Amino acid sequence: MHTKFSQYFWYMAGLISFVAPTGLQTILYPWLIIVELGETPERLGIAQMCLQLPAIVLILMGGLLADRIDRRSILMVCHFLAALPALCLAWLISGGILSYSGVIVYGLLMGAITAFAQPARDGMLNQIADGELQKVVTVAMGLTFGGQVLGLFAGGFAEYIGAIRLLVVQAIGMLCGIYFISKINISTQKKPGPVEPEENALIAGFNIVIRSPLMLQVSLLTFAMSLFYGGTYVVLIPLIVRDVYQGGALELSYSFVVFVCGTLSMTAYLVKSGGLASPLAGLKWALGLGGLFLIVAAQNLPFWGFLVMLFFWGICGAVTMSMSRTIIQQIAPEQYRARVLAIYSLASLGGLPIGAVGLGYCAGAIGAMDTLYIAAVGIWIAIIISLLKKVKVLTELEMGRGF
Repeated sequence: MHTKFSQYFWYMAGLISFVAPTGLQTILYPWLIIVELGETPERLGIAQMCLQLPAIVLILMGGLLADRIDRRSILMVCHFLAALPALCLAWLISGGILSYSGVIVYGLLMGAITAFAQPARDGMLNQIADGELQKVVTVAMGLTFGGQVLGLFAGGFAEYIGAIRLLVVQAIGMLCGIYFISKINISTQKKPGPVEPEENALIAGFNIVIRSPLMLQVSLLTFAMSLFYGGTYVVLIPLIVRDVYQGGALELSYSFVVFVCGTLSMTAYLVKSGGLASPLAGLKWALGLGGLFLIVAAQNLPFWGFLVMLFFWGICGAVTMSMSRTIIQQIAPEQYRARVLAIYSLASLGGLPIGAVGLGYCAGAIGAMDTLYIAAVGIWIAIIISLLKKVKVLTELEMGRGF
């Protein structure tokens, strides 16, 4: 029992040592661009695209590597490498030579490292679960959000203690993860997979998703969520905080923290209640209500009112993330589940770079607050289109067990 608990502890400690610095990065990255460098909305969108794009390009390669090489070793190397960009960025700031291109390089490097760290960590989770996968996954999800809150809260003090110190703290957190992961004693060495070429395996996964009306619909809705809501999260919120509420790092921290708190509270409710009776309906309702909260947020509310809307938007986000993954996990064939989930991950990431750039340019043309209307209407159009496939999808949904 002690050994089993220790594996949980070291795994979760390693998880927090990655997600907490990432939460800190969530504040520092846009703050350096739009406050310290005074860049335009368009250039913030491009920078956020650069942070997300490597994950889209490399995550399938990261999954393949995690199936072929010791996952613990991959994670330890990723934690070491993730500390270097933060230290380099701190060096640029200390020398007074911080530039937009330097921040872009930082984003590209961190995005690439995350693409290899995430599959290795996810694959290791199943190995430490020991028959309690759902419980361990739930705990990991809660700690992920909790660790992000710690990082987001710390990032709010950038204007008071300086970005250099926070970047050093970010690097130290990543380096601590090396020790935590090294304490995991389970064997994570994977044998080479079947002789079947990887490209054929990937095509088979895409074919399964395309032939399943339900999985295809959920994947497309997830892509729309990434496109409109992901772009809103990484571009519009920082711009609104700066341009509308004349806020800095602390106000930006408040905005992200209340969103994550909304997500955490709804996640806790879903765990306690056992989920929703109809995940597909819950997914669509949450997406639609999320757009409504964005519309209300665009009504020139006082800052506290804007934060309240972000809290409720976070509640909707928890439902959409949980229900979409639940549906995919439920109906994906066992022998193709990993590939289907990889494609789902691509859908959840794929729209974000496009949304970041597109909404960034819209914000530059009509203002960030008015661009919230575009994000909400875009999601509503996607929901309306999905409703046209209602009968066929419901037939498949009824075949899934546990709904």
